[in-house]
Amino acid sequence: MANADFRYGLRPVEHLNGNPWNGATRRCRITSNAGDLGVGDAVYMNGSGSGGYPEVVASSIGAGSTNAYTIFGVVTAFEPVETNLERIYIASADSGWAAVCVDPDVLYSIQANGVVGSNDIGQTFELVADHTIDTVTGLSGTEMAASTGAADATQPLLCLGGVVKEDNDLTLTHAEWIVMINKHQLRAVDADTAESFVGVIGI
Repeated sequence: MANADFRYGLRPVEHLNGNPWNGATRRCRITSNAGDLGVGDAVYMNGSGSGGYPEVVASSIGAGSTNAYTIFGVVTAFEPVETNLERIYIASADSGWAAVCVDPDVLYSIQANGVVGSNDIGQTFELVADHTIDTVTGLSGTEMAASTGAADATQPLLCLGGVVKEDNDLTLTHAEWIVMINKHQLRAVDADTAESFVGVIGI
């Protein structure tokens, strides 16, 4: 049976040591130049702050751009405001506060936009934003780019396996996979040019 095409970006599920994710996040400021952000979107700490909290913007998706793919964390929720008590996303012209999972040892599930083979486990992958935020659910439209699996240290995700559950056929498109952030701002990394941080190469 075909997998459901249900995009949600990156969803924290557990720690690298096998412990469940405990829900811990950091409060981060989002300004009106951050880009559209939904739950599950990757963000980058831009070197500024507000009230003692870090400021984040949407992580660049696209090789070659400055800080391409470098990730500080993943948005898990947004704080309500007086005019929107059930805020589920932040449009690019708006500002606000977000809860961001920033632990570099957290693993995430993510839907692939095509077929990823078992031989691709251990390889790195790009993120792809073929779809926009779902304004009904607030969920990110970001997916793992299935065709980009490679031993490439510049790609942002490292695939560690598939999500093992009855309704997730790993041989078909739109399967869910377990990844860790390969180019994390809080990890010791080497920089080549234009702050294009390099992670593990994958196998």
